[in-house]
Amino acid sequence: MKTTICAPVTGSAAGAVALVRLSGPDALGILSGLVRTERPFEPRRQTLCTLYDKEAVLDQALVTFFRAPHSFTGEDVVEFALHGSPYIQGRLLELLCQAGAVPAKRGEFSYRAFLNGKMDLVQAQGLCDLIAAGNKAAHRLALASLGGQLSQRIEAIKTGLADLLAQIEVRLDDVDEEMAPLPDNLVRDRLDRAAAHIRALADTFSVGRLIKDGLRVAIIGVPNNGKSSLLNALVGFDRAIVSPRGGTTRDTIEETLEAGGQKIILTDTAGIREHVLDPAEEEGMHRSRRAMQNADVILFLLDASREITPQEKALWDEVSRENKRIFILSNKTDKASALHPLAQGMENYTHLSVSCKTGEGLDKLKQALCSLAQAAPADGVMISNLRHYEALLRAQTELESAVLHLGDGGEILAEHIRGALGYLRGLIGEVTPDDILGIIFSKFCMGK
Repeated sequence: MKTTICAPVTGSAAGAVALVRLSGPDALGILSGLVRTERPFEPRRQTLCTLYDKEAVLDQALVTFFRAPHSFTGEDVVEFALHGSPYIQGRLLELLCQAGAVPAKRGEFSYRAFLNGKMDLVQAQGLCDLIAAGNKAAHRLALASLGGQLSQRIEAIKTGLADLLAQIEVRLDDVDEEMAPLPDNLVRDRLDRAAAHIRALADTFSVGRLIKDGLRVAIIGVPNNGKSSLLNALVGFDRAIVSPRGGTTRDTIEETLEAGGQKIILTDTAGIREHVLDPAEEEGMHRSRRAMQNADVILFLLDASREITPQEKALWDEVSRENKRIFILSNKTDKASALHPLAQGMENYTHLSVSCKTGEGLDKLKQALCSLAQAAPADGVMISNLRHYEALLRAQTELESAVLHLGDGGEILAEHIRGALGYLRGLIGEVTPDDILGIIFSKFCMGK
């Protein structure tokens, strides 16, 4: 890259310390224009420097110089650790631009690191996920991607397929047929094994997505069954208004809970019932159904102090048609001498007894929800990105097609293997179009 870029690494608000990064071929020259010292900067060693704004002192800062290629971006990099004044930070950026630097775009430092071979695309997206990680499980998952474990798995599959393709192609070029043909059973075995590895990795997406984005849980039931009370009890404070009068909740209320290192997004919904005349309540029910459709898990709430009503049976018929994981909760067990029998069809679902008043059963409910996002493979390598998932599925389809065309000639077989390799190479960024790269890196924060 010919340009030298700069950006704040920390936020623009006042604080104890602010960090500004400068990367590119002119980084060291621009630094030299801000300080008055003949002493050379020793790479990767902090130096206390006085920074000058023309003749005036701007700040005393700790400056670190990284010589290419031993830096985050693979270029010459200078990092300024300043006092956290918004003025100092802003003025330094002005001086850097006046000296020839240009403001960095979102994710441009990471983009340069990718282009200079400091990380592949899977690792770059792991870095983005690491910055956004809001819980222990998401942090662990992002570190695995950033550390290269996921890339190594993909690279191993890719290497095996490339070797098989080379053996097929060399025989296609053997016009004198001096080489023995590859046995079909050997080719089938290697294709099947590669497809199985890809399928196993793709299958981790359902859990990886929940870890990264959080488990979306919708609390569904008829009015006055305690949905808002359950939300409040789970999050530990009065997030939703609770009233003895049914139909208090008219809109969806969302709150995030962290339990067992997992992110759980709870949505309290308006009670669903028939024959509603109030337009506001009708809109609330519409939003309840939308929350139900968007959820990963539905908590279907019953009132344990009375028998199941026809209205609840009708709502259950609607809920059970959703292709979702459903937990049936009998609430208000503190008022019930015995639990009433479940309606027909409910017995095949997880059933828990809870009391929002006493807290009975809430820990067990949290554990049940957390367990849905803890079925990680033994090596902990998972995918959580939709782009990765789609690329793996397409690669798997190509290999399955290759197996089906084993007897149709080497050219067709080779074409399907090339297709699978293309998807795997695009996944790690070897052949990814520039517009896709732009979209990916634009999601990074400024200064990264």
